[in-house]
Amino acid sequence: MFLSGYDIVKNEPFERPGVEQMAGAPTVLNAVRLSEDYLRKYGVESPRLSAEHLLASVMRCSRLDLYLRFEETLEDDTVKRYREYLKKRASHYPLQYILGEVEFVSLPFLVREEVFIPRPETELLIESIEKSLSLRKEIRFLELGTGSGVISGALAHRNKGWRGVAFDISEKAVKLASDNFLKLGVSDRVSLFAGSMFDSICGRGLFDLLVSNPPYIPSKEIAALQKEVAVHENKTALDGGSDGLLFYPALADGGKALLKPGGMLAVEAGDGQAGGIINIFESRGYENIVAREDYNGFERIITAFNP
Repeated sequence: MFLSGYDIVKNEPFERPGVEQMAGAPTVLNAVRLSEDYLRKYGVESPRLSAEHLLASVMRCSRLDLYLRFEETLEDDTVKRYREYLKKRASHYPLQYILGEVEFVSLPFLVREEVFIPRPETELLIESIEKSLSLRKEIRFLELGTGSGVISGALAHRNKGWRGVAFDISEKAVKLASDNFLKLGVSDRVSLFAGSMFDSICGRGLFDLLVSNPPYIPSKEIAALQKEVAVHENKTALDGGSDGLLFYPALADGGKALLKPGGMLAVEAGDGQAGGIINIFESRGYENIVAREDYNGFERIITAFNP
């Protein structure tokens, strides 16, 4: 198979000059380089990372293994499947949906179409919760909008005495979260159901923790997001209303009803939203309200306590 100097996906000449000609089957290294160039041409963010992840998935190995196998030549079937993945990624189809999984706090989670893809920033939410509640060995938590289940799944897996309830308005999200809880071995400690906000929750003052990563993108800003998000992700999981703060008053009110005295409310927020959320929490009488910055210096995680 002749690939060097040609687009590994379409067998068309590369626009970038200087790609070496290479007869025969491509090596792992050359396939990655050609694919990186191809994805960059189509404006894919971090093209090298995508190229490596996709090839590792096709070869059923880790990205680290690729570096140990750079001189290995690829079989025709491997190249064919790799091309299919690259075509999808070049259309800005999310990498996580192609791979079918994502790593979150070093745990593997399944991801599927129409369910929100977890972001690395949400790991800070887990860290903040565990730091604040580190002295409590047994916790009963409630999660609103569980999505793929990464928050509830991670909390239960990392803290064996913690039990929870998680719900989402999407039946597809609930099914995916159920599969992830089963995979993590926490299905016996986290109950799941489909529901809208707190309508289906009864029992005043039962929970030590209410946690949520709600939709917080202002409606008018969704269309301007990366194509991977604006085109392919579920809009319901993104749309936070006109100012992005639509769900926070309901979370604050729900927390007042459902949290025990001294219970914690923990949420994720968008850029520039912390001040507005703090005002909402203060107006409901929460105490010890803290905003934690992410790695870019934006106040991303808000925690507060029920008196």
